[in-house]
Amino acid sequence: MLMNGILTAMNNILVIGCTFCDLQKAFDCENYNLLLDKLEFYGNDGKFKTLIESYLKGRYQKVTLGIVTDSSKPSTWEEIKNGVPQGSILGPCFNPSIYLTCQT
Repeated sequence: MLMNGILTAMNNILVIGCTFCDLQKAFDCENYNLLLDKLEFYGNDGKFKTLIESYLKGRYQKVTLGIVTDSSKPSTWEEIKNGVPQGSILGPCFNPSIYLTCQT
């Protein structure tokens, strides 16, 4: 439906303006401290906040570029400082919309 409207406008030589947002990448950029502060602001502190903090922090990853073989050299282990674990059950609970609820 959107593409049909764009193509119709192009065929009629009209000016077209669009903004597309890729929210999938938003999960990779979430700041843990901001998220934890928001949870505390809404009354989620104590053991619950500690549980969420332990879920988010202390994760590490390394990367291997190209085809992985016995001679491939991966990077060193680095701590992940932003982002929500993808494919997890809790991941969608940390939707970036929590940042939009109380910003002034």
